Amino acid sequence: MMQKVCLVFDVLRHVLNVTVFDQNLSVLFHSSTAKQLITSKNEGRIEDLNSIKAWVDSNIEIHKKSGKYEIAAINFTSYVGGIAHLDADNNLVLPVWDIDRRFDYSTKKSIEHTLEKNKLKRDDAQITENSFETAALQLLYFKNTQPKLFKKILKSVSIAQYLQSQFSNEYFHDYSVVGSHSAAWDFTKKNYLDWLDSESLNALKLPVKPSSESVNVDNVSIGTGMYYKVAETLPFLAAVKERFVLLSTGSWTSCINPFNHSKATKNDLDNNCFNILNQDGRRIKMARLFSGNEHRRQIVHLATHFHLESEHCLNIAFDANVVRRLRKNINQVTPDKTELGNMLDSPFMERNLNNFESIEEAYHQFIMDLVAQQVASIKLTIEHRPIVEKIFVEGGLAKNSIFMELLSEAFHDKKVYKVGFEDTAAMGAAMVIGESWGAKKPNESLLELELIE
Repeated sequence: MMQKVCLVFDVLRHVLNVTVFDQNLSVLFHSSTAKQLITSKNEGRIEDLNSIKAWVDSNIEIHKKSGKYEIAAINFTSYVGGIAHLDADNNLVLPVWDIDRRFDYSTKKSIEHTLEKNKLKRDDAQITENSFETAALQLLYFKNTQPKLFKKILKSVSIAQYLQSQFSNEYFHDYSVVGSHSAAWDFTKKNYLDWLDSESLNALKLPVKPSSESVNVDNVSIGTGMYYKVAETLPFLAAVKERFVLLSTGSWTSCINPFNHSKATKNDLDNNCFNILNQDGRRIKMARLFSGNEHRRQIVHLATHFHLESEHCLNIAFDANVVRRLRKNINQVTPDKTELGNMLDSPFMERNLNNFESIEEAYHQFIMDLVAQQVASIKLTIEHRPIVEKIFVEGGLAKNSIFMELLSEAFHDKKVYKVGFEDTAAMGAAMVIGESWGAKKPNESLLELELIE
């Protein structure tokens, strides 16, 4: 009898991942493919949804034909803001537009006017900024700019839920998607906000399911699909007894506290900290910094100044002597006096590079400034009880010894861990529907944790 497996497809901003898990949640296969947005003359940068569908179908067929195992379950994760807008025949009305699209001044003013007209407070809708990433604002933009096409839109779903619909023929949201950057969910009433009705944004008002639900299609359990950041927390919730926050680092560094169920305040929102929904529909807190993007910018800046390749910074290891010297000679930023917002600039932008003797010194100072901001961001999610005991860091910055050592020092009362396992979102998506295909709970060893001391 062939062993049962679950295939998980992650559609991220720049990467497509497929991972095959056995019932012990061990990885049997993993493949990562760089994803390229295509450029349309009329719409700008858009997702190539047809190629993503073909990628899913091809991988399923390959693993079916391999004869190595039985595909018992399939699930999907995706970033939020990539929305498939569908008509009555479930065809795309518009392409899936790039979430980095910027609203112009008049659009932002129109959005502000609409929110005021509907007496919709930002903390009620958990809107941090007027961004195309926010599903309801994206839909409102199409209403105002492409009214004829807008009238054809009957369903608006995330990429993850669009992909599951290709198997189940069902259209809905899961909690983790509708509760993240949607401006559609009332976190107090636990239902859709009224302004969707008054502004005819009803395409978002689909049934909502827990992420743990699945539907059987030809003896394969098809998951609901979910937001990959929430999926990342699930292996830790299952394997770790102590309370923790997860610092997921990429272009955006997101700190999720799955134990903080308090409402995000206006001050939180001003600092890019907000509520999202977990897999069961419960409010939790997440704070974001544009850390990875800032890191990419600054290493190019440093390399140019010091006449080196930008990759040089990636090989600079933590040096306690350099840190002590910088703290003695250069005025340092502290977490309580640093600004967050969207981190379009970091405190390091104020530094004069001529004050540093080497790129090693300058890079240490940049990471010190970055950690000050990161500490302030993390604290927004852990300001209330219950007390957090552990901080797990995954992604690119987890591999940065300077970042990790300084973060561990800043949170000396907590245990800071580097996460070696790189497919936590996929594991979360596999285990959330685990009952349907016999998956076991993961243990800490699967997560490849390394304590920073």
